[in-house]
Amino acid sequence: MFYPEDRKEMLDYLRSFGLEEGRGGCAQAIIAPHGAWSYSGALAAGAFSSAMGRSASIRRVVLLGPIHDKREKGLFLSNSHSFNTPLGNIPVDREMSEELEFRGNFFEINDIPHLGEHSIEILLPFVKYCFPDASIVPILMGQPNAQYIYDLAQGLKSVIKPVLDETLIVVSCNLSCDTDQKTARLLAEESLRLFSEKNAPALASAIFDGRLNACGGALVAALFESGLLDKTHECSFPENLVSAVSAENNTVYYSELSYV
Repeated sequence: MFYPEDRKEMLDYLRSFGLEEGRGGCAQAIIAPHGAWSYSGALAAGAFSSAMGRSASIRRVVLLGPIHDKREKGLFLSNSHSFNTPLGNIPVDREMSEELEFRGNFFEINDIPHLGEHSIEILLPFVKYCFPDASIVPILMGQPNAQYIYDLAQGLKSVIKPVLDETLIVVSCNLSCDTDQKTARLLAEESLRLFSEKNAPALASAIFDGRLNACGGALVAALFESGLLDKTHECSFPENLVSAVSAENNTVYYSELSYV
């Protein structure tokens, strides 16, 4: 539904962006959109390119994605041995997943929420193509609340920070969504402002009081609260935003950011 199923077609698409191992930026964390590739694929490629200068050292990719089913509550890790893509399987770092579950109150190893959710799936081929030898730690967050943000932040801090030099953090996030295009644009610009400031309390507050509706924004707040990014990590993002109209007639805005 979101990207080419054919392996050759997918490879041709990814190669068109000039993604090459060892060539690119050295981002510690990136934010990439989870729209159909026809709309946001170039942005996702730009996000991953910003970390490909580290390709020789990255052993795992931590993928943080929101759950679109509003009934889901909690933080969900995977019990699968691997996730499948047209480019081949990607192994799951089950040991790290188990350690995260042990450290947190709201983590649950449960594959069921992963089966119907696309926010992480859309980015998996980029992971396989850009970092073919890396494993993944897929984490989904249900409807955001302060407890989930805190729990995820503490898990990242205690489990991921010691191995940060060999890890890439990827947050799957769309900037905004609204029936009115002008409102959607303003919301997207506010998301970019808060994302660039790396201020976790301000970002979480904007999410909870409705000033921001970024799909995945709570995951970005958890990343900031974890302390994995500090003042030395510079945020970069493209000047132009990309928008698309969804099947529900909402305007969705996309962008990509990196923290170096």
